[in-house]
Amino acid sequence: MSTESSAPSDAMKLGIEMRRKVLGEALLSKLKPAGEPDIFTKTSSEFITEVCFASYARPGLELKQRSLLNIGILTALGRGPELTIHVQAALNVDLTEEEICEAIRHTMIYTGVPAGRDAFLIASAVIAELKASGERK
Repeated sequence: MSTESSAPSDAMKLGIEMRRKVLGEALLSKLKPAGEPDIFTKTSSEFITEVCFASYARPGLELKQRSLLNIGILTALGRGPELTIHVQAALNVDLTEEEICEAIRHTMIYTGVPAGRDAFLIASAVIAELKASGERK
């Protein structure tokens, strides 16, 4: 991980680029914490950017495929707040509402109705909010 006194690593630079591409500026601005980050927020953000988002640039899977995997995994784990972020990210990488819905439906086969229903409710709320704000038609 980078420190304040060192230049960002190549992985950090790539992670920043991929994070912007996947999440988009509108979502990034919503996710930015208010105030000065503490050691926990800073460390978490650095790790997510340098490790997680840099991996989006790896060969073998397109961004849409990675987003579908994220939706399935987060649904299975019951990680609602993170799923909220990744539903919007999926739309940012041009997945359709139908593709997101089908990914959740398919995941529901293996994870059960409660997890799937929660994911459907989250996806519906995210999309409704984006439409209400004019960010999505």
